Amino acid sequence: MSKPWVYIASPYTKGDVAINVRTQMEAFDQLLSLGVVPIAPLYSHFQHMFLPRPYQDWIDLDLELIQRCDACLRLTASHEYADGTTYEQSQSSGADGEAAEFKRLGKPYFYSVQGVVKWLAAREATR
Repeated sequence: MSKPWVYIASPYTKGDVAINVRTQMEAFDQLLSLGVVPIAPLYSHFQHMFLPRPYQDWIDLDLELIQRCDACLRLTASHEYADGTTYEQSQSSGADGEAAEFKRLGKPYFYSVQGVVKWLAAREATR
């Protein structure tokens, strides 16, 4: 059985973009350690910084990636600052739309890395 591909959906433009991108980077690292192929569409943030493209190009790319992925991890962006205050952003029409596309396609979607872990264990049990 090949490694499953897991698409990470989370806020981007609402709230603090840097923390939102960092949230996907952290999830990417956790998923990679679990042995899946993580897909972090917010990495396009860095591509766009140097070679900007129209917004629709990124949406079209994301929709193609969703077709190829096995599951979705829908995250809330969060961060704890050095002074103990916290940041949390869950609202995202884009991430909600991505999760809805997984649902429409009949593919699983999760709201935590732990949900992905349970799904992986269930997949392994059926091998």
